[in-house]
Amino acid sequence: MQTFKNTILLYLLLTFSMTGCVAGLQTQSSPTDVTTATSGVILTLSTPEAIYTSKDTIPIELSIQNGKFDLLVPFVNVGTSGTFAQLKITDTNGNIVEPKRSTPVPSSAEVFIEKDGRSVQCIQGLELKAATTQVVPLEDLQKYYQLEKGDYTITLTMELPVYRDFLKKKHPEVIELEAEIKRIEDVTDAHVSAADKRSAVNDIQQQIEFLEKKDKDIYLPVESLLGKAMLTSNSITLTIE
Repeated sequence: MQTFKNTILLYLLLTFSMTGCVAGLQTQSSPTDVTTATSGVILTLSTPEAIYTSKDTIPIELSIQNGKFDLLVPFVNVGTSGTFAQLKITDTNGNIVEPKRSTPVPSSAEVFIEKDGRSVQCIQGLELKAATTQVVPLEDLQKYYQLEKGDYTITLTMELPVYRDFLKKKHPEVIELEAEIKRIEDVTDAHVSAADKRSAVNDIQQQIEFLEKKDKDIYLPVESLLGKAMLTSNSITLTIE
């Protein structure tokens, strides 16, 4: 009887252990909505000093701290001065300070990339890896705003488009190398052995892999837009003396 009980206990322990192992193998699936995808994103504005004069250069930075999901976003939104397009500055009376000139927003140039026999409309993108931080600087706030003596509060709002997929353009040299592989594979000369052909193809494939790893540019198919998230940063205060 005791042996039977021990056998049952061992079976239950093994069952629980196996269940635990299976659960541990499960992976985090990609979110299907933009709210979930960007739920952990934190925008943080900062500046080196709290007090400046009207003649000082005032640099500011935006840190984009990503959450637990990789995000595919337009480069123009998180890698250029266009990041600061919706900066808001108010004085102590709550009045909005209008910019003397707009923060330049580079256009998202459209690119067409071939996929599955059709031309896909894309824009340049950037992959924000989970739990990483992207820092975007603005060299001088006073280049865009005329700040007189007083105290100011600065906040940034960002409408961040998020995409599901990305494509890569083939490097011209990769196209040439792929054509070279095809020429080698089509060789019918009896003096060229199959082993020689495989060796030549392998060498070329290594060159292709090197070029593809070196090329970091990605492009987001316009049709793969998941949605747009409205994000707001912290507020920082400045004093102009």
